[in-house]
Amino acid sequence: MSKILVVDDDVDLAELVKTKLSSEGHQVFMIHKGDGAFDYAKQIKPDISILDIMLPGVTGYQICRRMRKDPELYKSAIMILTALGEEPEVLHGLEQGADDYLAKPFKLDRLMDKINSLEDLLVAIKTMNPVTNLPGTDAVKRELNHLLARSTAIAAVYIDMVGYKPYCASRGADGPKQVLDFMSSLLISLKKNLSLYESFISHLGGEHFVVALKLEDYERFTTVLTETFDRDVTQLYTQQEIANKFIVAKDRTGREIKCPLMSLSVGVAHNQYRQYKSAKKVFEVLAQVRQKAQPTQGASSVIFVDRRRTDR
Repeated sequence: MSKILVVDDDVDLAELVKTKLSSEGHQVFMIHKGDGAFDYAKQIKPDISILDIMLPGVTGYQICRRMRKDPELYKSAIMILTALGEEPEVLHGLEQGADDYLAKPFKLDRLMDKINSLEDLLVAIKTMNPVTNLPGTDAVKRELNHLLARSTAIAAVYIDMVGYKPYCASRGADGPKQVLDFMSSLLISLKKNLSLYESFISHLGGEHFVVALKLEDYERFTTVLTETFDRDVTQLYTQQEIANKFIVAKDRTGREIKCPLMSLSVGVAHNQYRQYKSAKKVFEVLAQVRQKAQPTQGASSVIFVDRRRTDR
């Protein structure tokens, strides 16, 4: 069960919410004004915060922004309550760093559905890939949302290991673990060796990774990443494969085919020129740029950076 903070100036509604949440086993704390709500959150460190938007004094938006900038609170799940429920209001709340919203008036069953979803989110962002021990898609999207809510200058780097599937097919059951151990160790060592302590490494599954880092660091990181990968990936191959510059693997029909050694397709999206309001948009751009960062057969890794200044 979760520790939940309810910030709402409607005392009767807050009491009703507390009664429902407490009956489900949650530990509930309440405050009925915006002033002091952030300090109270700092004191109790809730897993989930329910913030009414319209409050005496400080607004729910302001509390949300402060929580997302705080190193102790920024990982907490936040749900905003809005009496309007209109799209601009909701989007604005999500852009401040909220994870979800609930429009007033609401049924308590609907509230519990939302709380359960936020609990699932908190579990998901703490779940590590069993091979790489890195967080996954939900975690990095939430990290990007929090960075954007704090107006941080960031870059998101999408890393795709081209040739991963043929390599795994040629190595049998041990293939995926061999290459994923290599890739995760490389990313973690670069974070340490390049002093990228504020970066966030995630493994989306298979050959796909995303790294969020400060804007000023992405050029150095991607350059060293591709150079190191192209040099060290040879340790995964035999001397004959290195000399040939290809491996022999079987396609889906069982036919043997020649496949180039692995290289990286690296796409970068950053907010130096474009303003992103959510991780969803960042991922849309990453999907575009990684398609443009395709190495030619047998060539070295490729980096493509989105330098557009408009949404087109």
